[in-house]
Amino acid sequence: MNIGWTPRASSPHPGTAAGPAPVGGGFAPSGLSIRQRLVLIVLMAAIPMVLLSVDIVWRLAERERDNNTQAILYAAHSVLSAVEAQLGNYAAVGQALGESPALQSDDLAAFRGEAERAMIGLPGAWVTLVAPDGQQVMNTLLAPGDPLPRAPESVMSGARLAFAEKRVVITDVVKGPVAGGPVVGAGVPVLRDGRPAYYLVIGVLADTFRELLNTRQMPQGWIAAIIDRDGNFVARSLDHERWVGRPASPGWRAIMHVDGMAEVISVEGRPLITATSRSSLGWAVGVATEKAGFEAPIRRTMLTAALLTSAVALMSMLLAGFAARRITGPIAALEAGVVRLERGEPPDVRTTGVPEVDHALFALDTAARTIAARERSLRENESRITAILDVLPVGVALVDRDGRIIVGNGNYRRFVPQVVPSRDEMRQELWEGWDANGRRIPPEAFPSARALRGDPVWPGVELFFRGDDTQPATWTRVAALPFRGESGEISGAVQMIVDIDQERRAEEERRTLQAELLHLSRVSDMGQMAAALAHELNQPLTAVAVYIGGCQKLVGAGALDEARLDKLGELLRSTSEQALRAGEIIRQLREFVRKGENELRVVSAAGLMRESCTLALAAARHKDVVVRLDVDAPGEILVNKVQIQQVVFNLVRNAVEAMETSERKELAIRLVTGRDRMELSIADTGSGLAPEIADRLFMPFVSTKTQGMGIGLSVCRNIIEAHHGRISAEPNPGGGTVFKFWLPLLREE
Repeated sequence: MNIGWTPRASSPHPGTAAGPAPVGGGFAPSGLSIRQRLVLIVLMAAIPMVLLSVDIVWRLAERERDNNTQAILYAAHSVLSAVEAQLGNYAAVGQALGESPALQSDDLAAFRGEAERAMIGLPGAWVTLVAPDGQQVMNTLLAPGDPLPRAPESVMSGARLAFAEKRVVITDVVKGPVAGGPVVGAGVPVLRDGRPAYYLVIGVLADTFRELLNTRQMPQGWIAAIIDRDGNFVARSLDHERWVGRPASPGWRAIMHVDGMAEVISVEGRPLITATSRSSLGWAVGVATEKAGFEAPIRRTMLTAALLTSAVALMSMLLAGFAARRITGPIAALEAGVVRLERGEPPDVRTTGVPEVDHALFALDTAARTIAARERSLRENESRITAILDVLPVGVALVDRDGRIIVGNGNYRRFVPQVVPSRDEMRQELWEGWDANGRRIPPEAFPSARALRGDPVWPGVELFFRGDDTQPATWTRVAALPFRGESGEISGAVQMIVDIDQERRAEEERRTLQAELLHLSRVSDMGQMAAALAHELNQPLTAVAVYIGGCQKLVGAGALDEARLDKLGELLRSTSEQALRAGEIIRQLREFVRKGENELRVVSAAGLMRESCTLALAAARHKDVVVRLDVDAPGEILVNKVQIQQVVFNLVRNAVEAMETSERKELAIRLVTGRDRMELSIADTGSGLAPEIADRLFMPFVSTKTQGMGIGLSVCRNIIEAHHGRISAEPNPGGGTVFKFWLPLLREE
């Protein structure tokens, strides 16, 4: 076994007249010369400064970009605020006019006067009153008595929305039949007795909003625009007359309902950086600038950084080349010393005139002597470790990340010759193990595999080794712990294998004796309950005899008419039911008293508890005992069915017997299931537990009965704990005792 380090053998390297001999493989990767290495060193020192400079310039450019972004966003929000304020004025005036008493009383002449006076405060605006059928009934742009056109369909679409939602609707841009140009406005529903009476529109030319855009002082090259709900231009700071009422670009229409920045193509086909601000009234405002102008500072910054980087790199390489010529000789001497050390020879220590190189040569000489001493110490320690491992009675090994043995004793190699089973497909089939739910453990869950993933397995997992040419079949306990290097990363695992075959045989013998004891306990219980069981069986058997006698009388009474046949069939059905009842009692009794298998089965918790309680109540003299049975809880458990029946039988019988002298005899049996376990409680109203035995209740030969042996509750505790559960007893708040036990539920996977 070799766990030490051995110097690598190296053939001599002949020198040349031009300089020292080249270094062996591994010392000078890629064959770089000293001058090239110095250039790299200088570059490594210069590059961070260059990168820092570039980063600073880049951050400044990004800050400028962020400032431009915030400016565009602010401009969009500012324009939107002005638009919403103006539309809000139209809506407020419209709502006030909609509540006019003159309009409510259909006095349109008086209402026209009110409307014209209201428009004085809204320059360029007018009032249009539309009937529900779409016919204009008043328009302040026309003189009274002039013919009035019908409202456009787009206006009536807004009217229907306003009447349906009973709110003001901002209209889309439309060519006004009276104004003769693109118009927008605020539509107010006028209701009378809850029904549509008029649709009142405060209209204004779209040019009004272009004037609003023109009053906003924006940087040169910026474009501002307003679009309605359908994505059509209401106003545009560039070419307003050309685009008003026409659709905006598809890119902007796609993002008109989302606030923020985006890159879109303008209606002229130019790429723009656009800030969109959406109004709750359905319109949207956009402020944009040319993408090329927006990104120009970034490009200038990157060009500056590239030129600066190139200049610094060139200067650094020139300086490195100059410095290399000054130190090539001393470094060559240092290289020659390293070559001698690699060969296992002491370096030729001679001064070179360069203090750093001289110090390095002396350090090499010291290192050579230290390495030789440490190698001797490592070989001695290796011998000691080998001796210690070989005398251990268990198998111990250290394996690497691939599962290969680095060091291991003979007891370990009996089971694992070279590679741990989780990494050796040929030997995986020799190992078997099962988890708590009876499922076979896969190789990826073996202790070694888990430890190599960083999961410690201690005190270990029981695995069965099926045997091979060198080791017979045997039971083992395998533990494994991750082994971490100085960096904290997992570099391997320490594994231990213990032969527990004799321990398993002793455990099997103990289980056999315990099964015999449990069987004798059940037979003893049945003997004590023989009279009660005989009474329980006597009832269905007596009923069978009575029903058969009735059948005989009917058959012997002469010819069977239809009524007698019906009666005979009813008697036969009753006979069958009582016979099945007696048979079920006998089946449960036979299953209870026989030597049950040690096999664990998956059963319904509710079904097993109900069957166990039924058998126990049938065997106990529970006359005058009020029984409340609530065991209909979901869930499945992995148990030895007969042993759990014995626990329930014992607890129920004890509860009934505890109430023999009590005036109030109530027995409550309840099953509750949670996320990961079930709990059965059996509460009686008997005399309760004496304080002096409460702490020793589940110990062997401790009994509350004068004739008891004191092993029943001890057996119950052993059974429940063998099923990974717990049993306890506590005082019943209403008097008496409550016994509880819980068992783990099977998890759904």
